[in-house]
Amino acid sequence: MPKDQTAPSTDDIAAQMEVLRADMSALTRSVSDLAKDRATRAKVAARDTAREQTQAIADGAAQVTRQAEDAVRAQPLAATAIAAGLGFALGFLSNRR
Repeated sequence: MPKDQTAPSTDDIAAQMEVLRADMSALTRSVSDLAKDRATRAKVAARDTAREQTQAIADGAAQVTRQAEDAVRAQPLAATAIAAGLGFALGFLSNRR
């Protein structure tokens, strides 16, 4: 310490410690708020992505269903024969011991 400065008193040190505690408390709150904000954003983004994917799957399933219905309407005899063949095959496989 230079000769022209006096040593800090205990009151000065206590005041500086109190300022430091207040700064640390404010920093902790800021970090906590930032973490909560980022977690909320991640939650919203995940929920939106899940909704979009669910909708895409539902749209794909509806399209496949329409295509199957169109195929059955276009060739009802072939569709009936295929369904009967699959039914017999599944029945035979499930009855095997």
